[in-house]
Amino acid sequence: MDICLLCPKLERLYLSSNHFEGQIPSLLSQCRELIELTISYNSLEGSIPKDIGSLHKLEILYLGGNNFTGSLPPSVGNISSLLELYIESNHIQGEIPSEVALLSNLRVFNMADNDLSGVIPQQIFKISSLKIISMALNLLDGNLPVTLGFWLPNLEELYLGDNWLTGNIPLYLSNCFMLIKLSLGANFFTGPIPASLANLQLLTVLEVQDNDLTRENSSLELSFLSFLTKCRSLKRLVFEDNPMEGILPKSIGNFSSSLQIFMGSGCQIRGTIPEEIGSLKKLNFFQLSNNNLSGSIPSTIGALESLQRLYLDGNKLEGLIPNEICHLLQLGELSLQSNNLFGPIPTCIGNLSHLQMLLLGSNNLNSSIPMSLWALENVLILNLSINFLGGFLPSEMRMSNVMNIMDFSWNHIEGNITQTIGSFETLTTLNLSRNSLHGSVPESFGDIVSLEFVDLSYNNISGTIPKSLEKLTYLKYLNLSYNKLSGEIPKKGPFVNFTAQSFRGNEALCGQSIPSIPDCTVELDNAFKSFDGECKVLRNVHHKNLVKVINSCSNPELRALVLQYMSNGSLEKWLYSHNYCLDLFQRVSIIFDVALALEYLHHGQSEVVVHCDLKPSNVLLDEERLLM
Repeated sequence: MDICLLCPKLERLYLSSNHFEGQIPSLLSQCRELIELTISYNSLEGSIPKDIGSLHKLEILYLGGNNFTGSLPPSVGNISSLLELYIESNHIQGEIPSEVALLSNLRVFNMADNDLSGVIPQQIFKISSLKIISMALNLLDGNLPVTLGFWLPNLEELYLGDNWLTGNIPLYLSNCFMLIKLSLGANFFTGPIPASLANLQLLTVLEVQDNDLTRENSSLELSFLSFLTKCRSLKRLVFEDNPMEGILPKSIGNFSSSLQIFMGSGCQIRGTIPEEIGSLKKLNFFQLSNNNLSGSIPSTIGALESLQRLYLDGNKLEGLIPNEICHLLQLGELSLQSNNLFGPIPTCIGNLSHLQMLLLGSNNLNSSIPMSLWALENVLILNLSINFLGGFLPSEMRMSNVMNIMDFSWNHIEGNITQTIGSFETLTTLNLSRNSLHGSVPESFGDIVSLEFVDLSYNNISGTIPKSLEKLTYLKYLNLSYNKLSGEIPKKGPFVNFTAQSFRGNEALCGQSIPSIPDCTVELDNAFKSFDGECKVLRNVHHKNLVKVINSCSNPELRALVLQYMSNGSLEKWLYSHNYCLDLFQRVSIIFDVALALEYLHHGQSEVVVHCDLKPSNVLLDEERLLM
């Protein structure tokens, strides 16, 4: 604590990336000769000393990655020599003091990942020496100044994502000619992406995802994509989860060969995928999931020789999967599920030797599963469910030694489950339900010791349940219902946790009482269709007042949606409980937010969505705002 008294001439102190605890010494201001202080990424706590502004010679101040609380002292504005200020990843609260604008020599201002609130002082955007501004992951609100960019000729990186910022993206950002990275995602910006951003010739990263941005009213096309083709250095373009509701222009093929990442999922994009997409030779991540795209997948997509991830799921694409997709030899992830694709899986699929994830579920694919599929050695996740695939599971079905999830459910697959299933030693999830499989459950199931989820229901499987399944100590879910099984149910290992529901609809099984349950298949089928319809609607809705759907759970026992956690519970709790209270302003704000959400559902979609169950228990509250 007395380091400054012991070392009064100390100029540089480097203690970053250790395990120091405690607080900043209260006598730190006595180190009057200090030029650099770096104590970032430790376990320090407490507040930043109020008299830190006494360090008049300080040029470098690194405090990031600790557990500091309290506010940023206004006295920091007295350190006129300060060049770099890093206080990221702490718990600093309150507003940013306007005195920061007095730091006329500041080159880096990084307050990201804190609990800052209020409006950003406009004067900060007038520090002409700034090269990096980072205030992402806070609770900052208000509009950005219209003149942002007028006084920042040296700005290279601007990070303001994950806040509560509103209004339009400033037109005059284009005056920041040195700008390389611009990140404004996860805010509430409205209006179109300014065409003036095309003047940023050095721009490599543009992130505006998860806002309320729209297209230009004068065009049905997403014209901002045409403008941005002039940014010849652009590598990463992320604009997903905005209500664009436009058409991809053919000019998409004019993007510079430098473009590597293109992410536009959840933007209500309609129309077809332009054939010109094949011109983007350096593209390695192409994502247009959860839109309203129609037509077929263009064969020119096979020209994207650098592509590693292709996501076109959740659209209305139809036609065949083009054979040219097999030219994407670097492809590691392919997701085409939840479309209207038909025909066979290309027999050349085995050429994609780097493939780790293949998702083709929820389409109209038919024919048998190609033998070449089993040549893929690196696949972790394979989902072919809810199609019309037939044929047999071949005895040669030895493939990935790292396979984790295999789902062939809801198809027309026949024949036996081959004994070679036991070669999938790392499998945790296996779903073969709703097919026409017969024969017995292979003894080799017991070799897949990592299994956690097994569903073989609604087949014609007969014989007894192998005792080898008792070795599956990680098994948490087992469904063998509606088959022709008989004999004794194993009583050891995971079977002690399974109820009769896992075995219903079979022959008389010894060891457990299997109640007689009427066949409710037609009831069930209608319920499943209703759930699938709801999922189809929800994947196309994106609004700040609608709770985010993170995932879904689908099996014959359960159909459920995994929603974003709302820490303040439902509106019902706040209206009818004696322990909670809402003032008039809060009530009006909630009504207003509900109205905005309903307006979006009724008028912000290509098809009208009706909620049908609007009530206080279905209106959820997080820490800051309402979702439903």
